[in-house]
Amino acid sequence: MNSKFIKGILTTALITGASLGMKAQDCDTNPRFRNQTPAAQLKSRLNSLVKARKTAFGHHDDTAYGHEWTGVKFAPGTAGRSDVKDVSGYYPGVMSWDLGGLELQDTVNLDGVPFSLILREARAQNARGGVNTFSWHLRNQVTGGDSWDVSDKQAVHKIRTDPEQLARYQETVRLVARYLKQMTDENGRPFGVIFRPWHEQTGSWFFWGGENSSPEDYKFLWTEMRRIFDEENVNNVVWAFSPDRVRSEEQYMLTYPGDEYVDILGTDVYQFAGEGGDATYRQDAGRSLGIVTSLARRHNKIPAFTETGLEGISDPKWYTGQLLPLLNANPVAYVVVWRNAEDNKKHYYTPFKGHPATDDFKAFTEDDLIIMAGKPIGIKAKAKSGARVKKAPNAKPVRR
Repeated sequence: MNSKFIKGILTTALITGASLGMKAQDCDTNPRFRNQTPAAQLKSRLNSLVKARKTAFGHHDDTAYGHEWTGVKFAPGTAGRSDVKDVSGYYPGVMSWDLGGLELQDTVNLDGVPFSLILREARAQNARGGVNTFSWHLRNQVTGGDSWDVSDKQAVHKIRTDPEQLARYQETVRLVARYLKQMTDENGRPFGVIFRPWHEQTGSWFFWGGENSSPEDYKFLWTEMRRIFDEENVNNVVWAFSPDRVRSEEQYMLTYPGDEYVDILGTDVYQFAGEGGDATYRQDAGRSLGIVTSLARRHNKIPAFTETGLEGISDPKWYTGQLLPLLNANPVAYVVVWRNAEDNKKHYYTPFKGHPATDDFKAFTEDDLIIMAGKPIGIKAKAKSGARVKKAPNAKPVRR
């Protein structure tokens, strides 16, 4: 093995699939990480991706279920199954999960995934060298409805100002804090995870977003949550802030709770049929990501593409033709596409075996830019990256 190759391995050690989610015991023996909290260790690894211009690919509920199969019910042969792995040969570098339902002390989340399974699969993802991120589609405690119940435009204000509502909110936050503290490896060592609460607040489809909440009330949700997490001695959470597509830095920062409360600056931008197609998506995502990466540099934060995708992947070249050029033009630590529902044949965001986009998706995952869990160093790009993207107008979201 020549010295140049050895040097390449040493300088890129933090960006391989295996070290993206370095195990706690590995961090304990690495001088760079030894005295850091699990959250700080994860931030260091994510920062290393950005510096190396690498992006970890992520998928929501990847091993819980997939297109026309489910591991939620522990069906035979589904342990560790993944549509992403079926097509690419690798697990995603990032797996996304949701905590909706935890506030009710339910045993399963809003999509029917047991919280015990999420814990098990998050540990497995950490063990294989991957990272886990969590969103929280909690129910509206004021109305009793779901996250999309916007019938009471004062719900967040009431949580902030009504003592009874505030006490209830504080208790639900404690439940989440205590659950995330359970993210430990097989030896009981905590590992870092990303937590992305109160997302897409630039739109008004969630009770905490847009016209349903003032910036002051929204910021309170964050600051009070962080106070409680600190009180619960949670030291393994990296905090992600992720508005939906934005037009300006001013709009992005309107609800920003402050540098002391946020580690990751992200954005959610989907491509929707009938809304300008490829051109609108490139413009909206390019502009939003440009804002994210610029603000992240100035605020010393980690940039990320926290949610994206094209439902049904009607464009068989979408991954290399649309997503890959955006990632090449805008360095982010990771990108997450949404789920492949087991009970809705049209609701999926990664191809599965037999889908027309499988070859393109495999080329995307083999591109040198993309990090997958366990993907070796040295896999060369097989996909064309395309031209740099332009930045531009807003588009409307849909419920997912």
